Amino acid sequence: MTPLSSTSSRAFCFVASLTDIIYSASPMRFAQRKQDGFSMVELVIAIFIIGIISAVAMSRMLEGDIFNASVVRDQIISLARSTQQQALGRSDVALILRPNGDSLELLTVEDFVNVTTFTELQSATIDIRSVELAGDVNVATSCGATPGTNAIANATPMVIQFNELGDLFRGGVVGSVGYPITASTAMRICVNDNPLNSVCVSPAGFAFAGDCQ
Repeated sequence: MTPLSSTSSRAFCFVASLTDIIYSASPMRFAQRKQDGFSMVELVIAIFIIGIISAVAMSRMLEGDIFNASVVRDQIISLARSTQQQALGRSDVALILRPNGDSLELLTVEDFVNVTTFTELQSATIDIRSVELAGDVNVATSCGATPGTNAIANATPMVIQFNELGDLFRGGVVGSVGYPITASTAMRICVNDNPLNSVCVSPAGFAFAGDCQ
């Protein structure tokens, strides 16, 4: 096998040293090793290892973005259902969705007066990088056909309020026209305006994924 020149990239030095250790511990050794370069076997091993490292590094870079929309959808549904259950027999129970930078704060509260006056029952925080949220009340069309009207932001969180029977009561995005709006049809939360990742809360207070229709 023809050795490569000693000017080969120093990035392979560590891998070459590791290869020496592996071969020295193995019963199969090189009969002779030239000191002025790397063998083709070592080069192939180095490329293989670097490929694995690159793939792992890339997946770590992307993992916070690829599945965030689905995770956000599932967490909202989970907290909405939990809030509905806790509303039974109580008054003024609500779920507040409040973005804060790259995170979304989900608050289940009682004694709800407004988004700053309440008693917290439970909370969760999730990553919303690469995710945009918008909410509507009494809009049942698909988020794909009719994008969300009111952006959910830190200064304009969304409130989903339930009555003592667990039915959807009122709410919407703070600051939107008519807020708080009595819910007669449904509430929807558009996640990236993608129907598959969006959330609907029915008049009965049940939260589920997809279109309200």
